[in-house]
Amino acid sequence: MLISKQDILKYLKEVPPVPQNVKNALKALDEGDLKKAAIEASNDLVLKKRIEDVVNSAYYALPNKVNDMVQLFAMLGIEKARSLIYSYLVSLLEPKEWKIFNINFFDFQAAFMSEFEKAMIEEFDNQTYKKYAEIGAIIPASVCVCDSLLGEKKEDVELVFSSAPLEYSTLIKRMTGVSLFGLAGKIAEIWGLEKEKVEILKKAECEKCNNKIAALIHFVFFVLVSKKQFIDINSLIEFKPECIELIPKTYERIINDS
Repeated sequence: MLISKQDILKYLKEVPPVPQNVKNALKALDEGDLKKAAIEASNDLVLKKRIEDVVNSAYYALPNKVNDMVQLFAMLGIEKARSLIYSYLVSLLEPKEWKIFNINFFDFQAAFMSEFEKAMIEEFDNQTYKKYAEIGAIIPASVCVCDSLLGEKKEDVELVFSSAPLEYSTLIKRMTGVSLFGLAGKIAEIWGLEKEKVEILKKAECEKCNNKIAALIHFVFFVLVSKKQFIDINSLIEFKPECIELIPKTYERIINDS
């Protein structure tokens, strides 16, 4: 057996816990205290650098560079600050060496978060996006998990693929009983996301598309991994066309833009 449920359990046990400063920052955000959250986040130098890089990027187009964390958090707002913190936690899962998939993970993570935000606001409204913003940050974690699990048994994986035309999504599901989105849900559980959000992540496989946000996640992921720069991870998802019925605005916009 290539990958077993035991392999996943072993991997999940090794997922780094939320650092105390980060945990304190998230707690402060839950309490609506941006200043306290910024101070706590500034004590984690890697997180501080990540937030500085993002907010001072071309995306925000600031006239001058901003380094003060309180000011940066005030510019981001509670929901985007929370989303960025979770994206930082996901970056801790990135393999030191990608053995299966050849992508720029930072670019993929940024692209997914950006498209998720755009689609959520478009399909629902800004308040709905804010409520579920961190989901968009966590989904890319599952790509890291898949590469780590498959990478440990790369020779066996290559042997299987040389003898049978399988997709990675099929291989992972057959061996473990868990999909790409199920893995994201398990990571979310470890990091303490609310049960509702964990369930949405798991439902994004869209075996039965009955949740609009889950359907949107499924479609956005599929659209991104259909692009040339991310095509290497395309086989991690088995696309379910029925998801389109639940997100007509997003579907129409993306089709018109393509």
